[in-house]
Order: sequence, then structure tokens, then C-alpha cells
Amino acid sequence: MNKSLILSIVLCGLSAFCYGQTVEIPVAPDGYKRPEGYNPAQHRYKYSLSDMKEKFSEKMLQDAEKEFNRVLDVNSKGEWKPTGVSLDRHYAPEWFQDVKFGMFVDWGLWSVGGWAVKKEQGAMYPDWYEHRIDYDKNAEKYHDQNWGVDFQRDDLIPFFKASAYQPDKLVDVAVEAGMKYIIPFCKHHSGFCLWPSSFTHRDAGDMLGKDLIKPIVDNCREKGLKFGFYFSTDEWEYPVIDNQGQLLTRKWAGKYEPYSPEMETWATGKIAVKDFAKDYIIPQAVEFIDRYDPDILWYDGEWDTPVELMGTYEISAYFYNKAEGRKEVAVNDRYGREHDKRLRSIRGDIFASEYGAMADEDRARHVWEENRGISQSFGFNWQDTDNNVITSKAFVDMFVDIVSKGGNLLLIVNLDNQGALPAVQEKRLKDIGKWLKINGEGIYSTRAYSVKSENNVRYTRSKDSKTVYAISLEWPGKQLELKSVEPAPDSKIYLLGYKDPLKWSYNNGTTTVLLPSKLQKAANRPCDYAYTFKIQK
Repeated sequence: MNKSLILSIVLCGLSAFCYGQTVEIPVAPDGYKRPEGYNPAQHRYKYSLSDMKEKFSEKMLQDAEKEFNRVLDVNSKGEWKPTGVSLDRHYAPEWFQDVKFGMFVDWGLWSVGGWAVKKEQGAMYPDWYEHRIDYDKNAEKYHDQNWGVDFQRDDLIPFFKASAYQPDKLVDVAVEAGMKYIIPFCKHHSGFCLWPSSFTHRDAGDMLGKDLIKPIVDNCREKGLKFGFYFSTDEWEYPVIDNQGQLLTRKWAGKYEPYSPEMETWATGKIAVKDFAKDYIIPQAVEFIDRYDPDILWYDGEWDTPVELMGTYEISAYFYNKAEGRKEVAVNDRYGREHDKRLRSIRGDIFASEYGAMADEDRARHVWEENRGISQSFGFNWQDTDNNVITSKAFVDMFVDIVSKGGNLLLIVNLDNQGALPAVQEKRLKDIGKWLKINGEGIYSTRAYSVKSENNVRYTRSKDSKTVYAISLEWPGKQLELKSVEPAPDSKIYLLGYKDPLKWSYNNGTTTVLLPSKLQKAANRPCDYAYTFKIQK
């Protein structure tokens, strides 16, 4: 690549060269770029990290020690112990296997940036925007072009005002969509908490004067939805105090580096501690558990970090012991590493797949859920349009396929920079809600059938195995042929949403279901896609 071409790319700001590819660098719309005349240095937090250490570390260490000792006491007296052997005795509750459909609310500081490099296929991760400023060449060039080279990661904080956030509407949309649980990103990898935490100033309480979690919790309880706690157990950076009382930088996965000035705009509001797990992660997590009483604990950010450096065993045991005899709860599988082995798909009540990245044998042997977005994006992306947001039909087909394999769908929705649900996502949610009102009997409280699929058909069954549901992803025409189910001679077969039983016959290993002529007109069918046939064996 010659110098003149490099200079042309840099000067015009239209593209970036990275890993052998030229990527278009767009100009962001208003609201997703730096306002004219804005000086970020004038809006930074009033305390430096040294100030935070001098003013708040001593008290936080004292409070954390009390909390940690209380956790030890609860766990010593409770049934559940902070060991793999004890935690492995806990199983996902039946209600989790029944609910099938949840909302994963991917919203935080990254939503202000709201961008990731476009891909033709596969997941995009705008919710890493804060960190990608530092290591992704395309994201760095995009950021410099739209926000400026002097605009640092935490300079996004003053723009995160939640001015369009409507938690009551969000829960109402979830209910209309047929969702049964909601898990907001309560704390992602930068450490910014959406609730007022006693163990940091990097939270919605100190920075916004708001609690963004309590309204969702209250609405979920009022409307009968379960609530989950998404909690990153590791962070990109954290200030710690060394043996000489000086600041060090704890990096991802427990690596340490000398303190650097960049930390002042990467770790705003964090209170320096001595032990990351005992003094910060464990106390902060149990504070949340005590305050909001979640039904699901959803760990993340753990993949390179040993469990003992994050306290996940202590937190889970505490979570189980506080719920014991009162309600049934669940924890996912993102515990960290043990004996140099990642514990995903090994330990946890729920195995969590991400955009299909789970082995079929793990799905077959354990309770699991798929988490993916309506679009390709984890986190709000202002570039998302109808072109890369899944269609309503594809949405339903995907959901049916997941449930037929025994899984739940935890669907990511991406609120925009101020907390509004994008219209295209709201429409998709309402479309699947309409489908579930007719076809939900073949989804909720079902289990995987002995045969998962047959051509365009996906199967589920009732828990007592007396009913099989054959969900045809396409309209079958004049008849539906099934080779994987043999009804009893007096069985009845129905099309959900159509009141009369259907005529059928069984010959030579094939069940043939006849469809009335009136249903050949699309307008007369109970729904627009994925037709559920109920077979009472």
C-alpha cells in the first residue's frame, strides 16, 4: 500500500485499512457524534482516581470486609457451599424450562457510541465500543472521525442520560411479545452499573441520580415476569492498591500493569481496592441480590479468568442459600476457568449459547438457552435497518427450531443511546407475540420430542408426553405428512387457531393430515407462518 493512498485514506476519513480490508467509515448522525464546540475535559468527573482512593477506599474496604464475612457466614450455615461439587447439585428450576422466551436488554454507555464495523454475516458487537476504541483500528478511526482524538472512553458518560427510557413500556412490550423473563445488562465489562451501587461511583446513582433497574424489577413483579441479574464478573481495568499504598492497574483476567494516566478516563468513579474479588466483585454482587432479589444470575466476562479471582462460587452459593426454601432460582454457566479449563457447558444450571456457538451434544444433555439479537448487533447500532434485522418469519422459524431442541430463546433487544426501544425491534416483538397467542400451546411448558425435526417440521411435546406438536415452518398444502409420530386410532389432530379437528390417516409409517379447502387461502389461515398441529396420542 503506497504512502499517497495511506495519506488519502487518513485525510478523507472515508475508510480505514485493517487486516487487509478497506472498511467504509461513515459520518454518524446527530446524537451519535460530538456536538460542535463540546469540550470533554470540562465534563469529567469531579474526583480523580487518586482522590477516590484517598476519600473512599478506606471505608469501602471496611464495608467490603463486613459483607465478605457475612457471605462466608451465610454459606457456612447454608446448604450450598462455594465449591464445584456443591454447586453441581443444583439444577435449573422447572419454571425456567417452561417459560421458553426472555428479553435480554443490551444497553449501557456503549449505546452512546452505537456503532460497529458492518459485517455481511455473523454477530457484531457495538457493546464493546468503549474498549474497541483502544484496539480495533476501524473503531478507533470511526471514533476519531466522529468524536475526536481527545474524546476518551469515559467521556461518553455525560451523554448517557436515559432521557427516553421507559421501563414500564419495555416490560409491557415484553408481555405483548409473549416473553416470560427479562434480564437487563446491569453491569457490563467497563464496570458502569445501572443501579446505585455502594461499592462504586461509576453507576447510575452517582452519575445520573437514577436507579435504572428498580423500575424494571417492580414492573416485572407486577406483571408476573421473572427477573435476571446480568453481571460482568471481570472488568477491562480496575484500580488496585499495592503493598506500598500506590495505585496499580488490574487488567482483564487478573493481569497487573503500572498505573497510567489513561486510567483517569477509562475507570472513572472506581474506588481502588486491594483484592478485586473480596473487596469489590463479591460485595457488589450480593448487595444487588439482597436489594433486588433476582430469579436468575447471569454471569459474563469470565472466559479468561480463574474462578477464584472473581468469587463466582461464593456469589452463587450465597444466591442459592438466600433463595433456599423460598423460591427456585438459576445461574448460568459463565463461571470462569478452573484448572485451566473454561467452565462454559460444564458448570451451571443453564448452559448459555451465543449465536449458535454450542455443541449439539451439550444442548442434548443439559438445560440451555440461546442468546442472540433481533439484528446482528449485541448493543445498539445506529446502522441497523430492516436489511439486517431478522424478518418476522425468520424470527419465528428460529424460535421454533430452538424450542424443538429443548432450549429457551433469550432475545437481545438494543435500546438506543437514551433508552428508547427502536421501532423496528418493537415491531418484530409484537409480531412474534401475535404468533404466540395462537401457537403458544406448542411452545410454553413443552419439552423436546424424541425426534427434533423432519424436513420443514419441528416437533415439541407436552411434559406428560400425551400430546405431540408438529410445527410446520411452511404451509404444507393440501396435506401434511409426518413419519415421526404414530397417533392412537382414536387420536384427534388439530391445527391451533382452527376449531375443528382435522381428518387424518396412518399407513406404512406415515401420518397424513388433510387440510380443509378453505385453509388453502392464506387469508383463512390462523397465522401467517409456522403452523402448529396438535396431535393427541
